[in-house]
Amino acid sequence: MQHDGQISAARNKTTGSYEYEDGYKFVKPIINEYDIKIANLEVTLAGKPYKGYPQFSAPDELAETLVSTGFNVILTSNNHSCDRGSKGVLRTLDVLDELGVAHTGTFRNKEERDKNYPLMIEQNGMNVAMLNYTYGTNGLKVAPPLIINYIDSTVIRKDIAKAKALNADYIICNMHWGKEYLHTPDKYQKNWEAFCYSAGADMVIGGHPHTVQPIVRKKIENEERLTVWSLGNFVSNMSVRYTRGGVMVGTSLIKEDGKTSLGKTEQTLVYVHKKQEGAIKQYYILPEFDYNKYRPGFISSETQVKMDGFFADSKKLFKAHNIGIEEKKVEENSTTEALYKRYLTSYYSVSITGGKDELLFDQTIGPFIHETVDKSGKTYILSGVCETMQQADGNLHFINDCKITEDAYIVKVTPNGITRVEK
Repeated sequence: MQHDGQISAARNKTTGSYEYEDGYKFVKPIINEYDIKIANLEVTLAGKPYKGYPQFSAPDELAETLVSTGFNVILTSNNHSCDRGSKGVLRTLDVLDELGVAHTGTFRNKEERDKNYPLMIEQNGMNVAMLNYTYGTNGLKVAPPLIINYIDSTVIRKDIAKAKALNADYIICNMHWGKEYLHTPDKYQKNWEAFCYSAGADMVIGGHPHTVQPIVRKKIENEERLTVWSLGNFVSNMSVRYTRGGVMVGTSLIKEDGKTSLGKTEQTLVYVHKKQEGAIKQYYILPEFDYNKYRPGFISSETQVKMDGFFADSKKLFKAHNIGIEEKKVEENSTTEALYKRYLTSYYSVSITGGKDELLFDQTIGPFIHETVDKSGKTYILSGVCETMQQADGNLHFINDCKITEDAYIVKVTPNGITRVEK
């Protein structure tokens, strides 16, 4: 989500752009352990004027950050889909198309929906069908031919049947449902979950309550299913105790002898940490970890109490209700911890000049670069998060050999600034 506070905090007064990348860097390595990476975009990309609650329009940079972070499926059907009318629905689809990211849930017309829905994702020899529906759109409507996917038994049954006809190995229903701020599913959610499974879905993922709710592996007619009742808030400006974070859920699908089944399923709780970093106030999305171990004061004592409380509350809920779900942690001495240490202390990288979009979304180099902003508001496109200057020098040679840019140089990145390093 993007509330007013987030939009204002992300604005770079030096450049007039909006800076989100650094806020996502601690979840990026976890997200990119997976093949299919899904996010619910609970805003429109309707252009200026940008606005938060109650009728959202977020800067395009938010969507760019989701893609550069690694998300490759964006869900657009939720109660804020119609916040900026037809223009908002259309422009959101246009921006996502320009970014080249798969998306589903809202459509320009029936022909587009018929052609692209269900969203079929081919991955590692499997066909995964992605479905997305919302309970409503806050009383706002858009005129035909635009289509918003609403929760409707006739429509869902037909869509699941079509997915099966398209030889889907696995069918996932992403549902925007339930009452806000509840910690366990209500009758509405339970009824629709049961309907989705009876119609042939294999997994049901929920959002909207703004609080995390239980995650359950269960047997239905001797077939294993996975329900995530609510993911909570991945990022928002909400500050009430139980709304300060959310949960990422990752699972593996295994196809053997023509049958697809669930493998290991893990959850990672995340907390939204707001911190002024020079020109930008970052909204860091943080998995549980001792960040002050490497950067004392990164999290204040007051915030640490709130953060610990959110994790404790969520774990208590999960202990009472979760079934068959493992907790995924940032392990000691892991590559992820080593990366966190460099982010929190210092690292070497290669600064690359050139158009941001051309570099971040280039198929060859895009996965190996990231964007950051220094305390003065200057934006850098960087290649590598290297422990040593020698490693960064290797990146520099690669960039020069590939003629990616004519102006690349090694920098040292610290929490206090970015400085050029001469070899």
